Amino acid sequence: MALGSDELRRQDVQGLLVSGYARMHRAKYVMLEVTDRERARRWLDRLLPRITTSVRPTERRCVNIAFTASGLRELGISDADLLTFSVPFQEGMAEPHRSRVLGDWGPSDPSTWVWGRHGDDRLHVLLLLFGCDPDELAEVESDELAPAVRGGAVAVVHELTPEPLPGKVNCGKFGIEHFGFADGMSQPVVRGSGQEQRYKGDDARRTVIEPGEFVLGYRNAYGKVTPVPRVATGTGRPWDFGRHGTYLVFRQLAQDVAGFWRYVDRQTLRPDGSADEEARVRLASKMVGRWPSGAPLVRTPHLDDPDLGADNSFGFAQWDRDGLRCPIGSHVRRSNPRDASPDARPPRALELANLHRIIRRGRVYGAGLDAPLDGDDGQERGLFFLCLNANIERQFEFVQQNWCNNTKFGGLYDEADPITGTQPEGGGRFTVQGVPVRTRHHGVPNFVTVRGGAYFFLPGIPALRYLATGRR
Repeated sequence: MALGSDELRRQDVQGLLVSGYARMHRAKYVMLEVTDRERARRWLDRLLPRITTSVRPTERRCVNIAFTASGLRELGISDADLLTFSVPFQEGMAEPHRSRVLGDWGPSDPSTWVWGRHGDDRLHVLLLLFGCDPDELAEVESDELAPAVRGGAVAVVHELTPEPLPGKVNCGKFGIEHFGFADGMSQPVVRGSGQEQRYKGDDARRTVIEPGEFVLGYRNAYGKVTPVPRVATGTGRPWDFGRHGTYLVFRQLAQDVAGFWRYVDRQTLRPDGSADEEARVRLASKMVGRWPSGAPLVRTPHLDDPDLGADNSFGFAQWDRDGLRCPIGSHVRRSNPRDASPDARPPRALELANLHRIIRRGRVYGAGLDAPLDGDDGQERGLFFLCLNANIERQFEFVQQNWCNNTKFGGLYDEADPITGTQPEGGGRFTVQGVPVRTRHHGVPNFVTVRGGAYFFLPGIPALRYLATGRR
């Protein structure tokens, strides 16, 4: 098949691209150091037949694997060949310039991270393990990882274990995050994955994205073939090693759940100082852009409507150009502006927004906090944020820099994303548009703190075979 073909070879693409493995209620993310190259390659060769692809049905367990730039180097990819990979991947997330782009300063500065700090070259491999229950997860870890550790092929650097919130594994078909809101509604679908057949008309234009936006070696939304990392083969013609692969962004985000709910509580107290629960939930929803059920404010601005919890069929320009329903600076509106842009009309604005889409595959960690207004319990909780994109700069980093942390987003002038944005010293601001006057909330603290992060390459199956055997 020619490079740039529109047909997605799902059998050569790891399964995380098309599925978050929602039926796999247990997961573990294991970060590894390669301690013996040849043993590690033999381990990878044994693991290869059991790597979950984009065509294999999800049953009781799933396994995927990704590598840092230093990990590819440890497995034999030359420095010259690494130069064909994207610059952010080569530099790493914690490189000072990238930290400035992402807003990782203050409490999120990489020097404070638990893992992924700048200069830490022990992080080579990310092994993603999924099981339908705790026993299955323990078995897949014993089957796929333990022999490699015992045999001296790899050493465990760090382990991260998502933990479903008790009683909140699902809300309809979507999960609940620690602030208490349904998550995962606004996800793009890769053309050629087979999932796009569910979408028609405007829904398809909002949701179905060209494969080259997420998989290297295919045509993207510009009609161009996404650049592919290559390796020298000794034949005089480099091989397209990166084809069928993608870049995986991984960030550990700690959430200050008590701080979030206590802030919105203080902001919505009645004149006599008593709490107003309805106003509290309304302001929290304004900051997020959806109600706790997932119902979009654009469709139901005054009350939560669980029947609309899975609704993703809307545009901001069509329903709410001035932000009177869903504030312009809300998290949902910033992370995907859809057809709302001051620089283009709706059809073109949607096309431009879709140039920056990412596929999110996050899971929560830490125990839930059932009574956040009573204070914090001292336990860390948050989100393991994973996303897939073919162009880290144009997709993930663009969203972070130009939409989430941009104080001038959408005609605003001094406020970042109220949920994930990096707030200035002394706190930020959040505006709720209204008629006849707007409402301004001051002193917004950082509700989310980065605790670790790295850029990985999620290879296609042929590239994994090459890493394991040296053969294409």
